[in-house]
Amino acid sequence: MKQLTLIVATMLTTWVVGQEVKTSGEKVSFSHGTYDAIVVTIPYANKDVVEKELKSEMKDWGGKYNSSKDEYTTKQSKLKAMGDKYFDGYAKIIESSGSDIKVAFAVDLGGAYLNSSDHRDQYKVIEDRVKKFGQNASKESVNGMIELETKALKKLNGEKEDLQKSIESSKKDIESYKKKIADAEQKIKDDESATQKKEGEIAAQGKKLEEVQGLLKKIK
Repeated sequence: MKQLTLIVATMLTTWVVGQEVKTSGEKVSFSHGTYDAIVVTIPYANKDVVEKELKSEMKDWGGKYNSSKDEYTTKQSKLKAMGDKYFDGYAKIIESSGSDIKVAFAVDLGGAYLNSSDHRDQYKVIEDRVKKFGQNASKESVNGMIELETKALKKLNGEKEDLQKSIESSKKDIESYKKKIADAEQKIKDDESATQKKEGEIAAQGKKLEEVQGLLKKIK
C-alpha cells in the first residue's frame, strides 16, 4: 500500500510542479457592497476541500463566525499581527476555472477596507495568511486526489492478481485434464487388449457350446 501511494504521489507531484498559489489585489463584490480584497488563486482545487479549509481559516481569525449565501464572515476579529484593533473579515469563492478556484478576502478595519496602499503592514499579514490558506487548500485537494488514485491503482492491482490466480487455476485444470486424458487413453488401450482376449475366450466357449449341443444327437 505504501508503495502504491508513493507511486501515485510521485506522479501527481510531477504534475503539480510549477503551479504557484498566487494572490492579487482586486475590487470584489460582496453581498454588502464592492470592496478592496485579496484574491488567491488555488491550483488543482476541489471545491469541497476549499470550502472546508476556508471555514477553518475564517474561524481562526477569531470573533463571531457566520456563513450565508456562499460568504464567510467573522465579526470583531483580532489577530496579534494585525495590532490591537478589532476588524471584520469577509471571504467568498468568486470563480472556478478548470481545476483552479479563486477566493476573495476583504477586511473591514473600521471605516476603511484593507488595501496595499494605505495599510501595507497589515495587508502583508493578511496576504501571507491568505496565501498559506491557498497552499493548504491546494495540497489537501491533491492529497484527496492521491487517495482516490491510490484506491484505483490498488483495485487494478487486485484485479490483476485475481486474473493471475485464475490463470494458475486454469493451468492446474489443464494438467489435471491432461492426466485424465492420459489415463483414459491408457484405459482404452487396456480395454481394447482385454476385448481382443475376451473375443478369443468367446470363440473358445462357442466351440464348447457346439460340442455339448452335439451330444444330444448322439443320444438314441
